Amino acid sequence: MSLDTVLGARLAGFPGLTDLVGTKVYAPSLPQGDQLPAVTYHLVDGTREQGMTGDHGMAHPRFQVDCWAETYAAVKAIADQVRLALERWSDGTTTPVILDSFSAGERDLPEPEAGLQRISMDFIIWHRE
Repeated sequence: MSLDTVLGARLAGFPGLTDLVGTKVYAPSLPQGDQLPAVTYHLVDGTREQGMTGDHGMAHPRFQVDCWAETYAAVKAIADQVRLALERWSDGTTTPVILDSFSAGERDLPEPEAGLQRISMDFIIWHRE
């Protein structure tokens, strides 16, 4: 499996988040005409660690996770659940193995002309390839 597939499964299977968005977890963007609330995610930077004598299979890419809703209260609730799902997440049963995950920033990005509220969050996900 790829890391983005593992990340999508984590978000789509996290009970507090599914209570709010159901199955509406998408990569890399919202489908045309889909109903809110929803979550999207995509790779921002695919950093890999390198050693002096060769690669050691460690990577720590940055993913952007966007929370979408029609009201600010709803989008804040979704962002709280995304944070709970991904902050300090580790899982030795996945391929790739997730070693650790942490928040690397959060921004409110309302889109008033479209009637949407968005919170954009970045996460660094350490894993073994």
